[in-house]
Amino acid sequence: MTTRRCTFATMARAVMPGVVVTGVVVTGLLVGVGPVAGAAGSARSPASVGPSTVSAPRPTDVLTAGSKGPKGPAISLDWAGYAVTGTALTSAAGSWTQPAAHCTGTKASQSAFWVGVDGYASTDPTVQQIGTDADCTKGTRKVPSAPRYYAWYELYPDAIVPLDTANHPVAQGDSLSASVVGSGSSFTLTLTDAGRWTFSSVQVTAVTPMDASAEWIAEAPSSCKGTKCTAVSLTDFGSVTFSGISAGGQPVDAATLGNHQITMTKNKKGTIVKASTSALTGGSGFTVTWVRL
Repeated sequence: MTTRRCTFATMARAVMPGVVVTGVVVTGLLVGVGPVAGAAGSARSPASVGPSTVSAPRPTDVLTAGSKGPKGPAISLDWAGYAVTGTALTSAAGSWTQPAAHCTGTKASQSAFWVGVDGYASTDPTVQQIGTDADCTKGTRKVPSAPRYYAWYELYPDAIVPLDTANHPVAQGDSLSASVVGSGSSFTLTLTDAGRWTFSSVQVTAVTPMDASAEWIAEAPSSCKGTKCTAVSLTDFGSVTFSGISAGGQPVDAATLGNHQITMTKNKKGTIVKASTSALTGGSGFTVTWVRL
């Protein structure tokens, strides 16, 4: 079984522990970082989620008609937040405060918070994204589940690349700002933990991007066995507010963009909500609230 970070139309997140990552650091810019070709690694379940996790993304079945009908929010089995659609959307930016992972009992769970470009349409083959996780490790009767936080980036269909926690630590309450800026098939992914560190990586997509959407998402990564994928338990993160969000330098409610409110549900009918998304505030912010695992 593997776990995967997903796009809106197909669940995915292939997890491989122990993947070696290399790169050249030049004045704070990590260029061409990626897994070493042929590095050993085997799939693992969400039970041992952590900074050594490497995965591949893909949004799930986002249904255009939400639980409130065609005019209601879109529903997804693993995304909550907002997406905008348009033409030549090559950049997205936004900020959030790292939520706390509320871990109880022994159950493992995951939650991811990110800014990205592409991936909303079912025909879109790529997602360029950068963000953080607030996960709960699998516990035992003697050792309860515990919080784990880390940052990562991903260019689907390539594997997720976690940032090393020694140089890029993430903690509850950290103020984070992210941006994804594209030029052709080249993307600059930047994540700043205010007052602590800034990471910036220039990457080239394996597939030509559509430049058709931008997203600000709280996600429940998916667990896959073969080609069958289901969203994992969503860590109780309380709530997370995305602020200062923009796409192509425009506010999300710009007349030139189509904006899509997304609710995460446990079923395709949208009757069992996992995470709800508020209305936009001033065209530049919203809040996602955890409801259930």
